[in-house]
Formats: sequence, structure tokens, C-alpha cells
Amino acid sequence: MGTAAFARIFMIGAAITLPIVQPQIVEAQEPPDREGYRWLDVDGQPLPFQDDETIREVMRTARVVHREKIGKGITGAEKFLLEGENVRFQAAFRSVDVMLRPTTRTGVGRPTMKYRDAAIFEAAAYELDDLLGLGRVPPAVERLVDTQHGTVQIWMEETQPEVELAERHELKPPDYVRWNQQKAIMLVFDSLIANSDRNKGNLLIDRNWKIWFIDHTRAFKRSSKLLYRDEVTSCERHLWKALLETDDKSI
Repeated sequence: MGTAAFARIFMIGAAITLPIVQPQIVEAQEPPDREGYRWLDVDGQPLPFQDDETIREVMRTARVVHREKIGKGITGAEKFLLEGENVRFQAAFRSVDVMLRPTTRTGVGRPTMKYRDAAIFEAAAYELDDLLGLGRVPPAVERLVDTQHGTVQIWMEETQPEVELAERHELKPPDYVRWNQQKAIMLVFDSLIANSDRNKGNLLIDRNWKIWFIDHTRAFKRSSKLLYRDEVTSCERHLWKALLETDDKSI
């Protein structure tokens, strides 16, 4: 089943299911876009372009100057240094595409059904994020690099994973109301894309304490159920409106 079909299933699930649990519709504490964050080059200077469309086009065509492995295992991502016209910036490249069958917690018993771990889902997550106007997933595009099919996603400079802030006891948001609202947005989004792989390591925090979502290669599982149905007790108003107004054609 294609990603558009998956998205449609989860959109329908949200439109039908969320009112049943009567989520509280809350006002956003910030505009539902990417304002407040500046995309930076390799020297830490703002890129001459800041709009998603240009960023994505440059990521499709820029020359790969350097690449290095990040993370562990054969399915780990790579960090690219890309060079475009008078600009150099970093990006993450993912090329994984495998079918996995998770083991049970005890290691015995019947395993759950297979699911796909695929780089294409990173681009799909960005597309859905953009469609809903969330501004939480960094721009990502499909690209063939040498003989590898994968996705390229712009690097989030001057951000820190939530897990590292927690380990240093520095996870102290200045506004806990806004922080909790952002986590509520995350729950709705992860429910829509059937993402059970969310953890503090794939949540990036910028200097304005905005939460960014990355690493969605294990999302879009084959399920017609909302993943966090019982935990979704509130929904930011812009997102709620987008869910109600998004039509099949745009999905």
C-alpha cells in the first residue's frame, strides 16, 4: 500500500476517532510553521535561502563533497556535506529499506507481523507534516546517490537531542504549557503515521525550545488503528482544523 493510502487511512481515523475521545482543542503558543529557526551552512551562517522549496531543490542537485557514517549498524544514516552554488551545508542521508519482524518481549511466542524500515518514510513524514502545516519535520527529498536510492534531509544545526539534555539534567523548558502542547502535537502526528519508534533520541530541541521530529523510517506501519488513541487528549487548533479540512485529493 502506498504512503498516500496510509495517510488517508490515518486521516480518516483521526476525523472519526478523535471526537469520540473528546480531545480538548487548545490554542497554539506559536505560529504553526518554521518561523524562529534559521537554516545554517557548514560555517554556522544562515543559508541564503530559507524556504522549503529551495532547500529541497538544492538537496536534490548539490554535489556530495564528503560523507561519513553516523549511528550504528548497517542501516545507520550518513552525514553529507553538500555543495551548491556558493553554499555548503550538511544533510542526513538514509538508504535503508528492509523488512523486519520484531521479537516478543520474552523472546518466545508468536512474533508480530513484519514491518518495513525504509528511508522513503522520512520523505513521506515530511510531506504529511507540510500538508498539515506543522513545521516539525525538516525538509526531506528522495535522491539517488551513486547507486543508492534514499532520502536526503537537511541537518538541524544548533539543536540537541532531548535525550542528551535529559542526561545532563538540562531538560528544563522555560514554558511547560507550551512544551506539553508540543508533545501533544507529536502524539497526534505519530498516531497518524503509525510511528511506534518515537524516543527522546529522535526529538531535536532548538534554542527556542521548539521540538523537531526526525527518524521516521519505521513509521507507516500496516495498521488502521490510531497508535496513541487513548493518550490523545488534546489537539492544537491549527492541526485540528487541518485534519478536518484536508481532502482526499491533496492526500
